[in-house]
Amino acid sequence: VDAFVADCDWDIVKVFHRGEAVLAARPDGRRCEKSGLNVVVSAAGLDDFTQQLKDAIGFLADSAVEVRRLVAFPGVTGIVLDFGIAWRDVIAQSEQFPAELVRLAGASSIALELSHYSVSAGEDI
Repeated sequence: VDAFVADCDWDIVKVFHRGEAVLAARPDGRRCEKSGLNVVVSAAGLDDFTQQLKDAIGFLADSAVEVRRLVAFPGVTGIVLDFGIAWRDVIAQSEQFPAELVRLAGASSIALELSHYSVSAGEDI
């Protein structure tokens, strides 16, 4: 992961290594099973899934060369594009990935993930 990051101009917010503590504040706790990195693809909040989708499509289109480099980088076993959204108090919550995003992600062997986060009323998201 360090070799890829050394030559990458993405907005990387976290790099982690297999065997490191998952939480630095708990060095005796759970350990990372894999090495990896977290990249900012969208600055949109948990309440703006539509903007996150637009930003992700733009990122995959604009960064296609770098994405291909990551996919082909030695040791890479998987890439996930994770969308964090606020959990709404509804009977059923469903979100849809546009075909263009699915096509761009699929062409690069990138999995799509949706993570729901509980947000308290009035909490800044």
